[in-house]
Amino acid sequence: MSRTDPPAASAKTRSVEGKDVKSAYARWAPVYEVIATPTVPARKIAAQRVNAIGGRFLEAGVGSGSALSLYGPNVSLVGVDLSHDMLKIARERVEKGLPNVEAIVEMDLMSLAFADASFDGVVCMFTITAVPDAARVMSEFARVVRPGGIVMIASHFEAKSGPWQVTDRLLNPFSKRLGWNPSMPIDGVLHTPGLTLEKREELPPAGLITLLVFRRTA
Repeated sequence: MSRTDPPAASAKTRSVEGKDVKSAYARWAPVYEVIATPTVPARKIAAQRVNAIGGRFLEAGVGSGSALSLYGPNVSLVGVDLSHDMLKIARERVEKGLPNVEAIVEMDLMSLAFADASFDGVVCMFTITAVPDAARVMSEFARVVRPGGIVMIASHFEAKSGPWQVTDRLLNPFSKRLGWNPSMPIDGVLHTPGLTLEKREELPPAGLITLLVFRRTA
């Protein structure tokens, strides 16, 4: 699989672009740890799943690096993100002592600057809804993971019923300001060539977060 391969069929058109993400997370960076508090349980669970696998992982959308300390010594990490402001915080965390972090790099997830099969796995938490083309990003994840490797996605996707459906509808008009799409359909990440879905798990709080585990089979 090469970088020039056509991306998988895209689902719903996104209104959030790279400039929206950079602008939004420049605002969010100083208070992101507080805003992201509800996602902490899901981050811990996702990190536990990575630790159970081990190896060299790409954390795509590393943000402020809030999950970096959750990974075990059997996991070697490279973190990438589009937000310069968030990455400054992540680098400060690494400098305080996270020896299993190889590098923190500013990078667009739609065009990863890594060779094919560079990683044993990719973990992407709460970022797939903040990219202009999720299908293209998933295609890049499949490319940089070795055959047999893992792609793990944790995020909130469009709710079909219940209270989260109301919240999604209320937030959706503010996607550009938020820097992510609150109503992204999950179908946009389920059908990537070369990736086979092995597990789907609903995570706290109250099923707000979905964890998807794919294996690269081709």
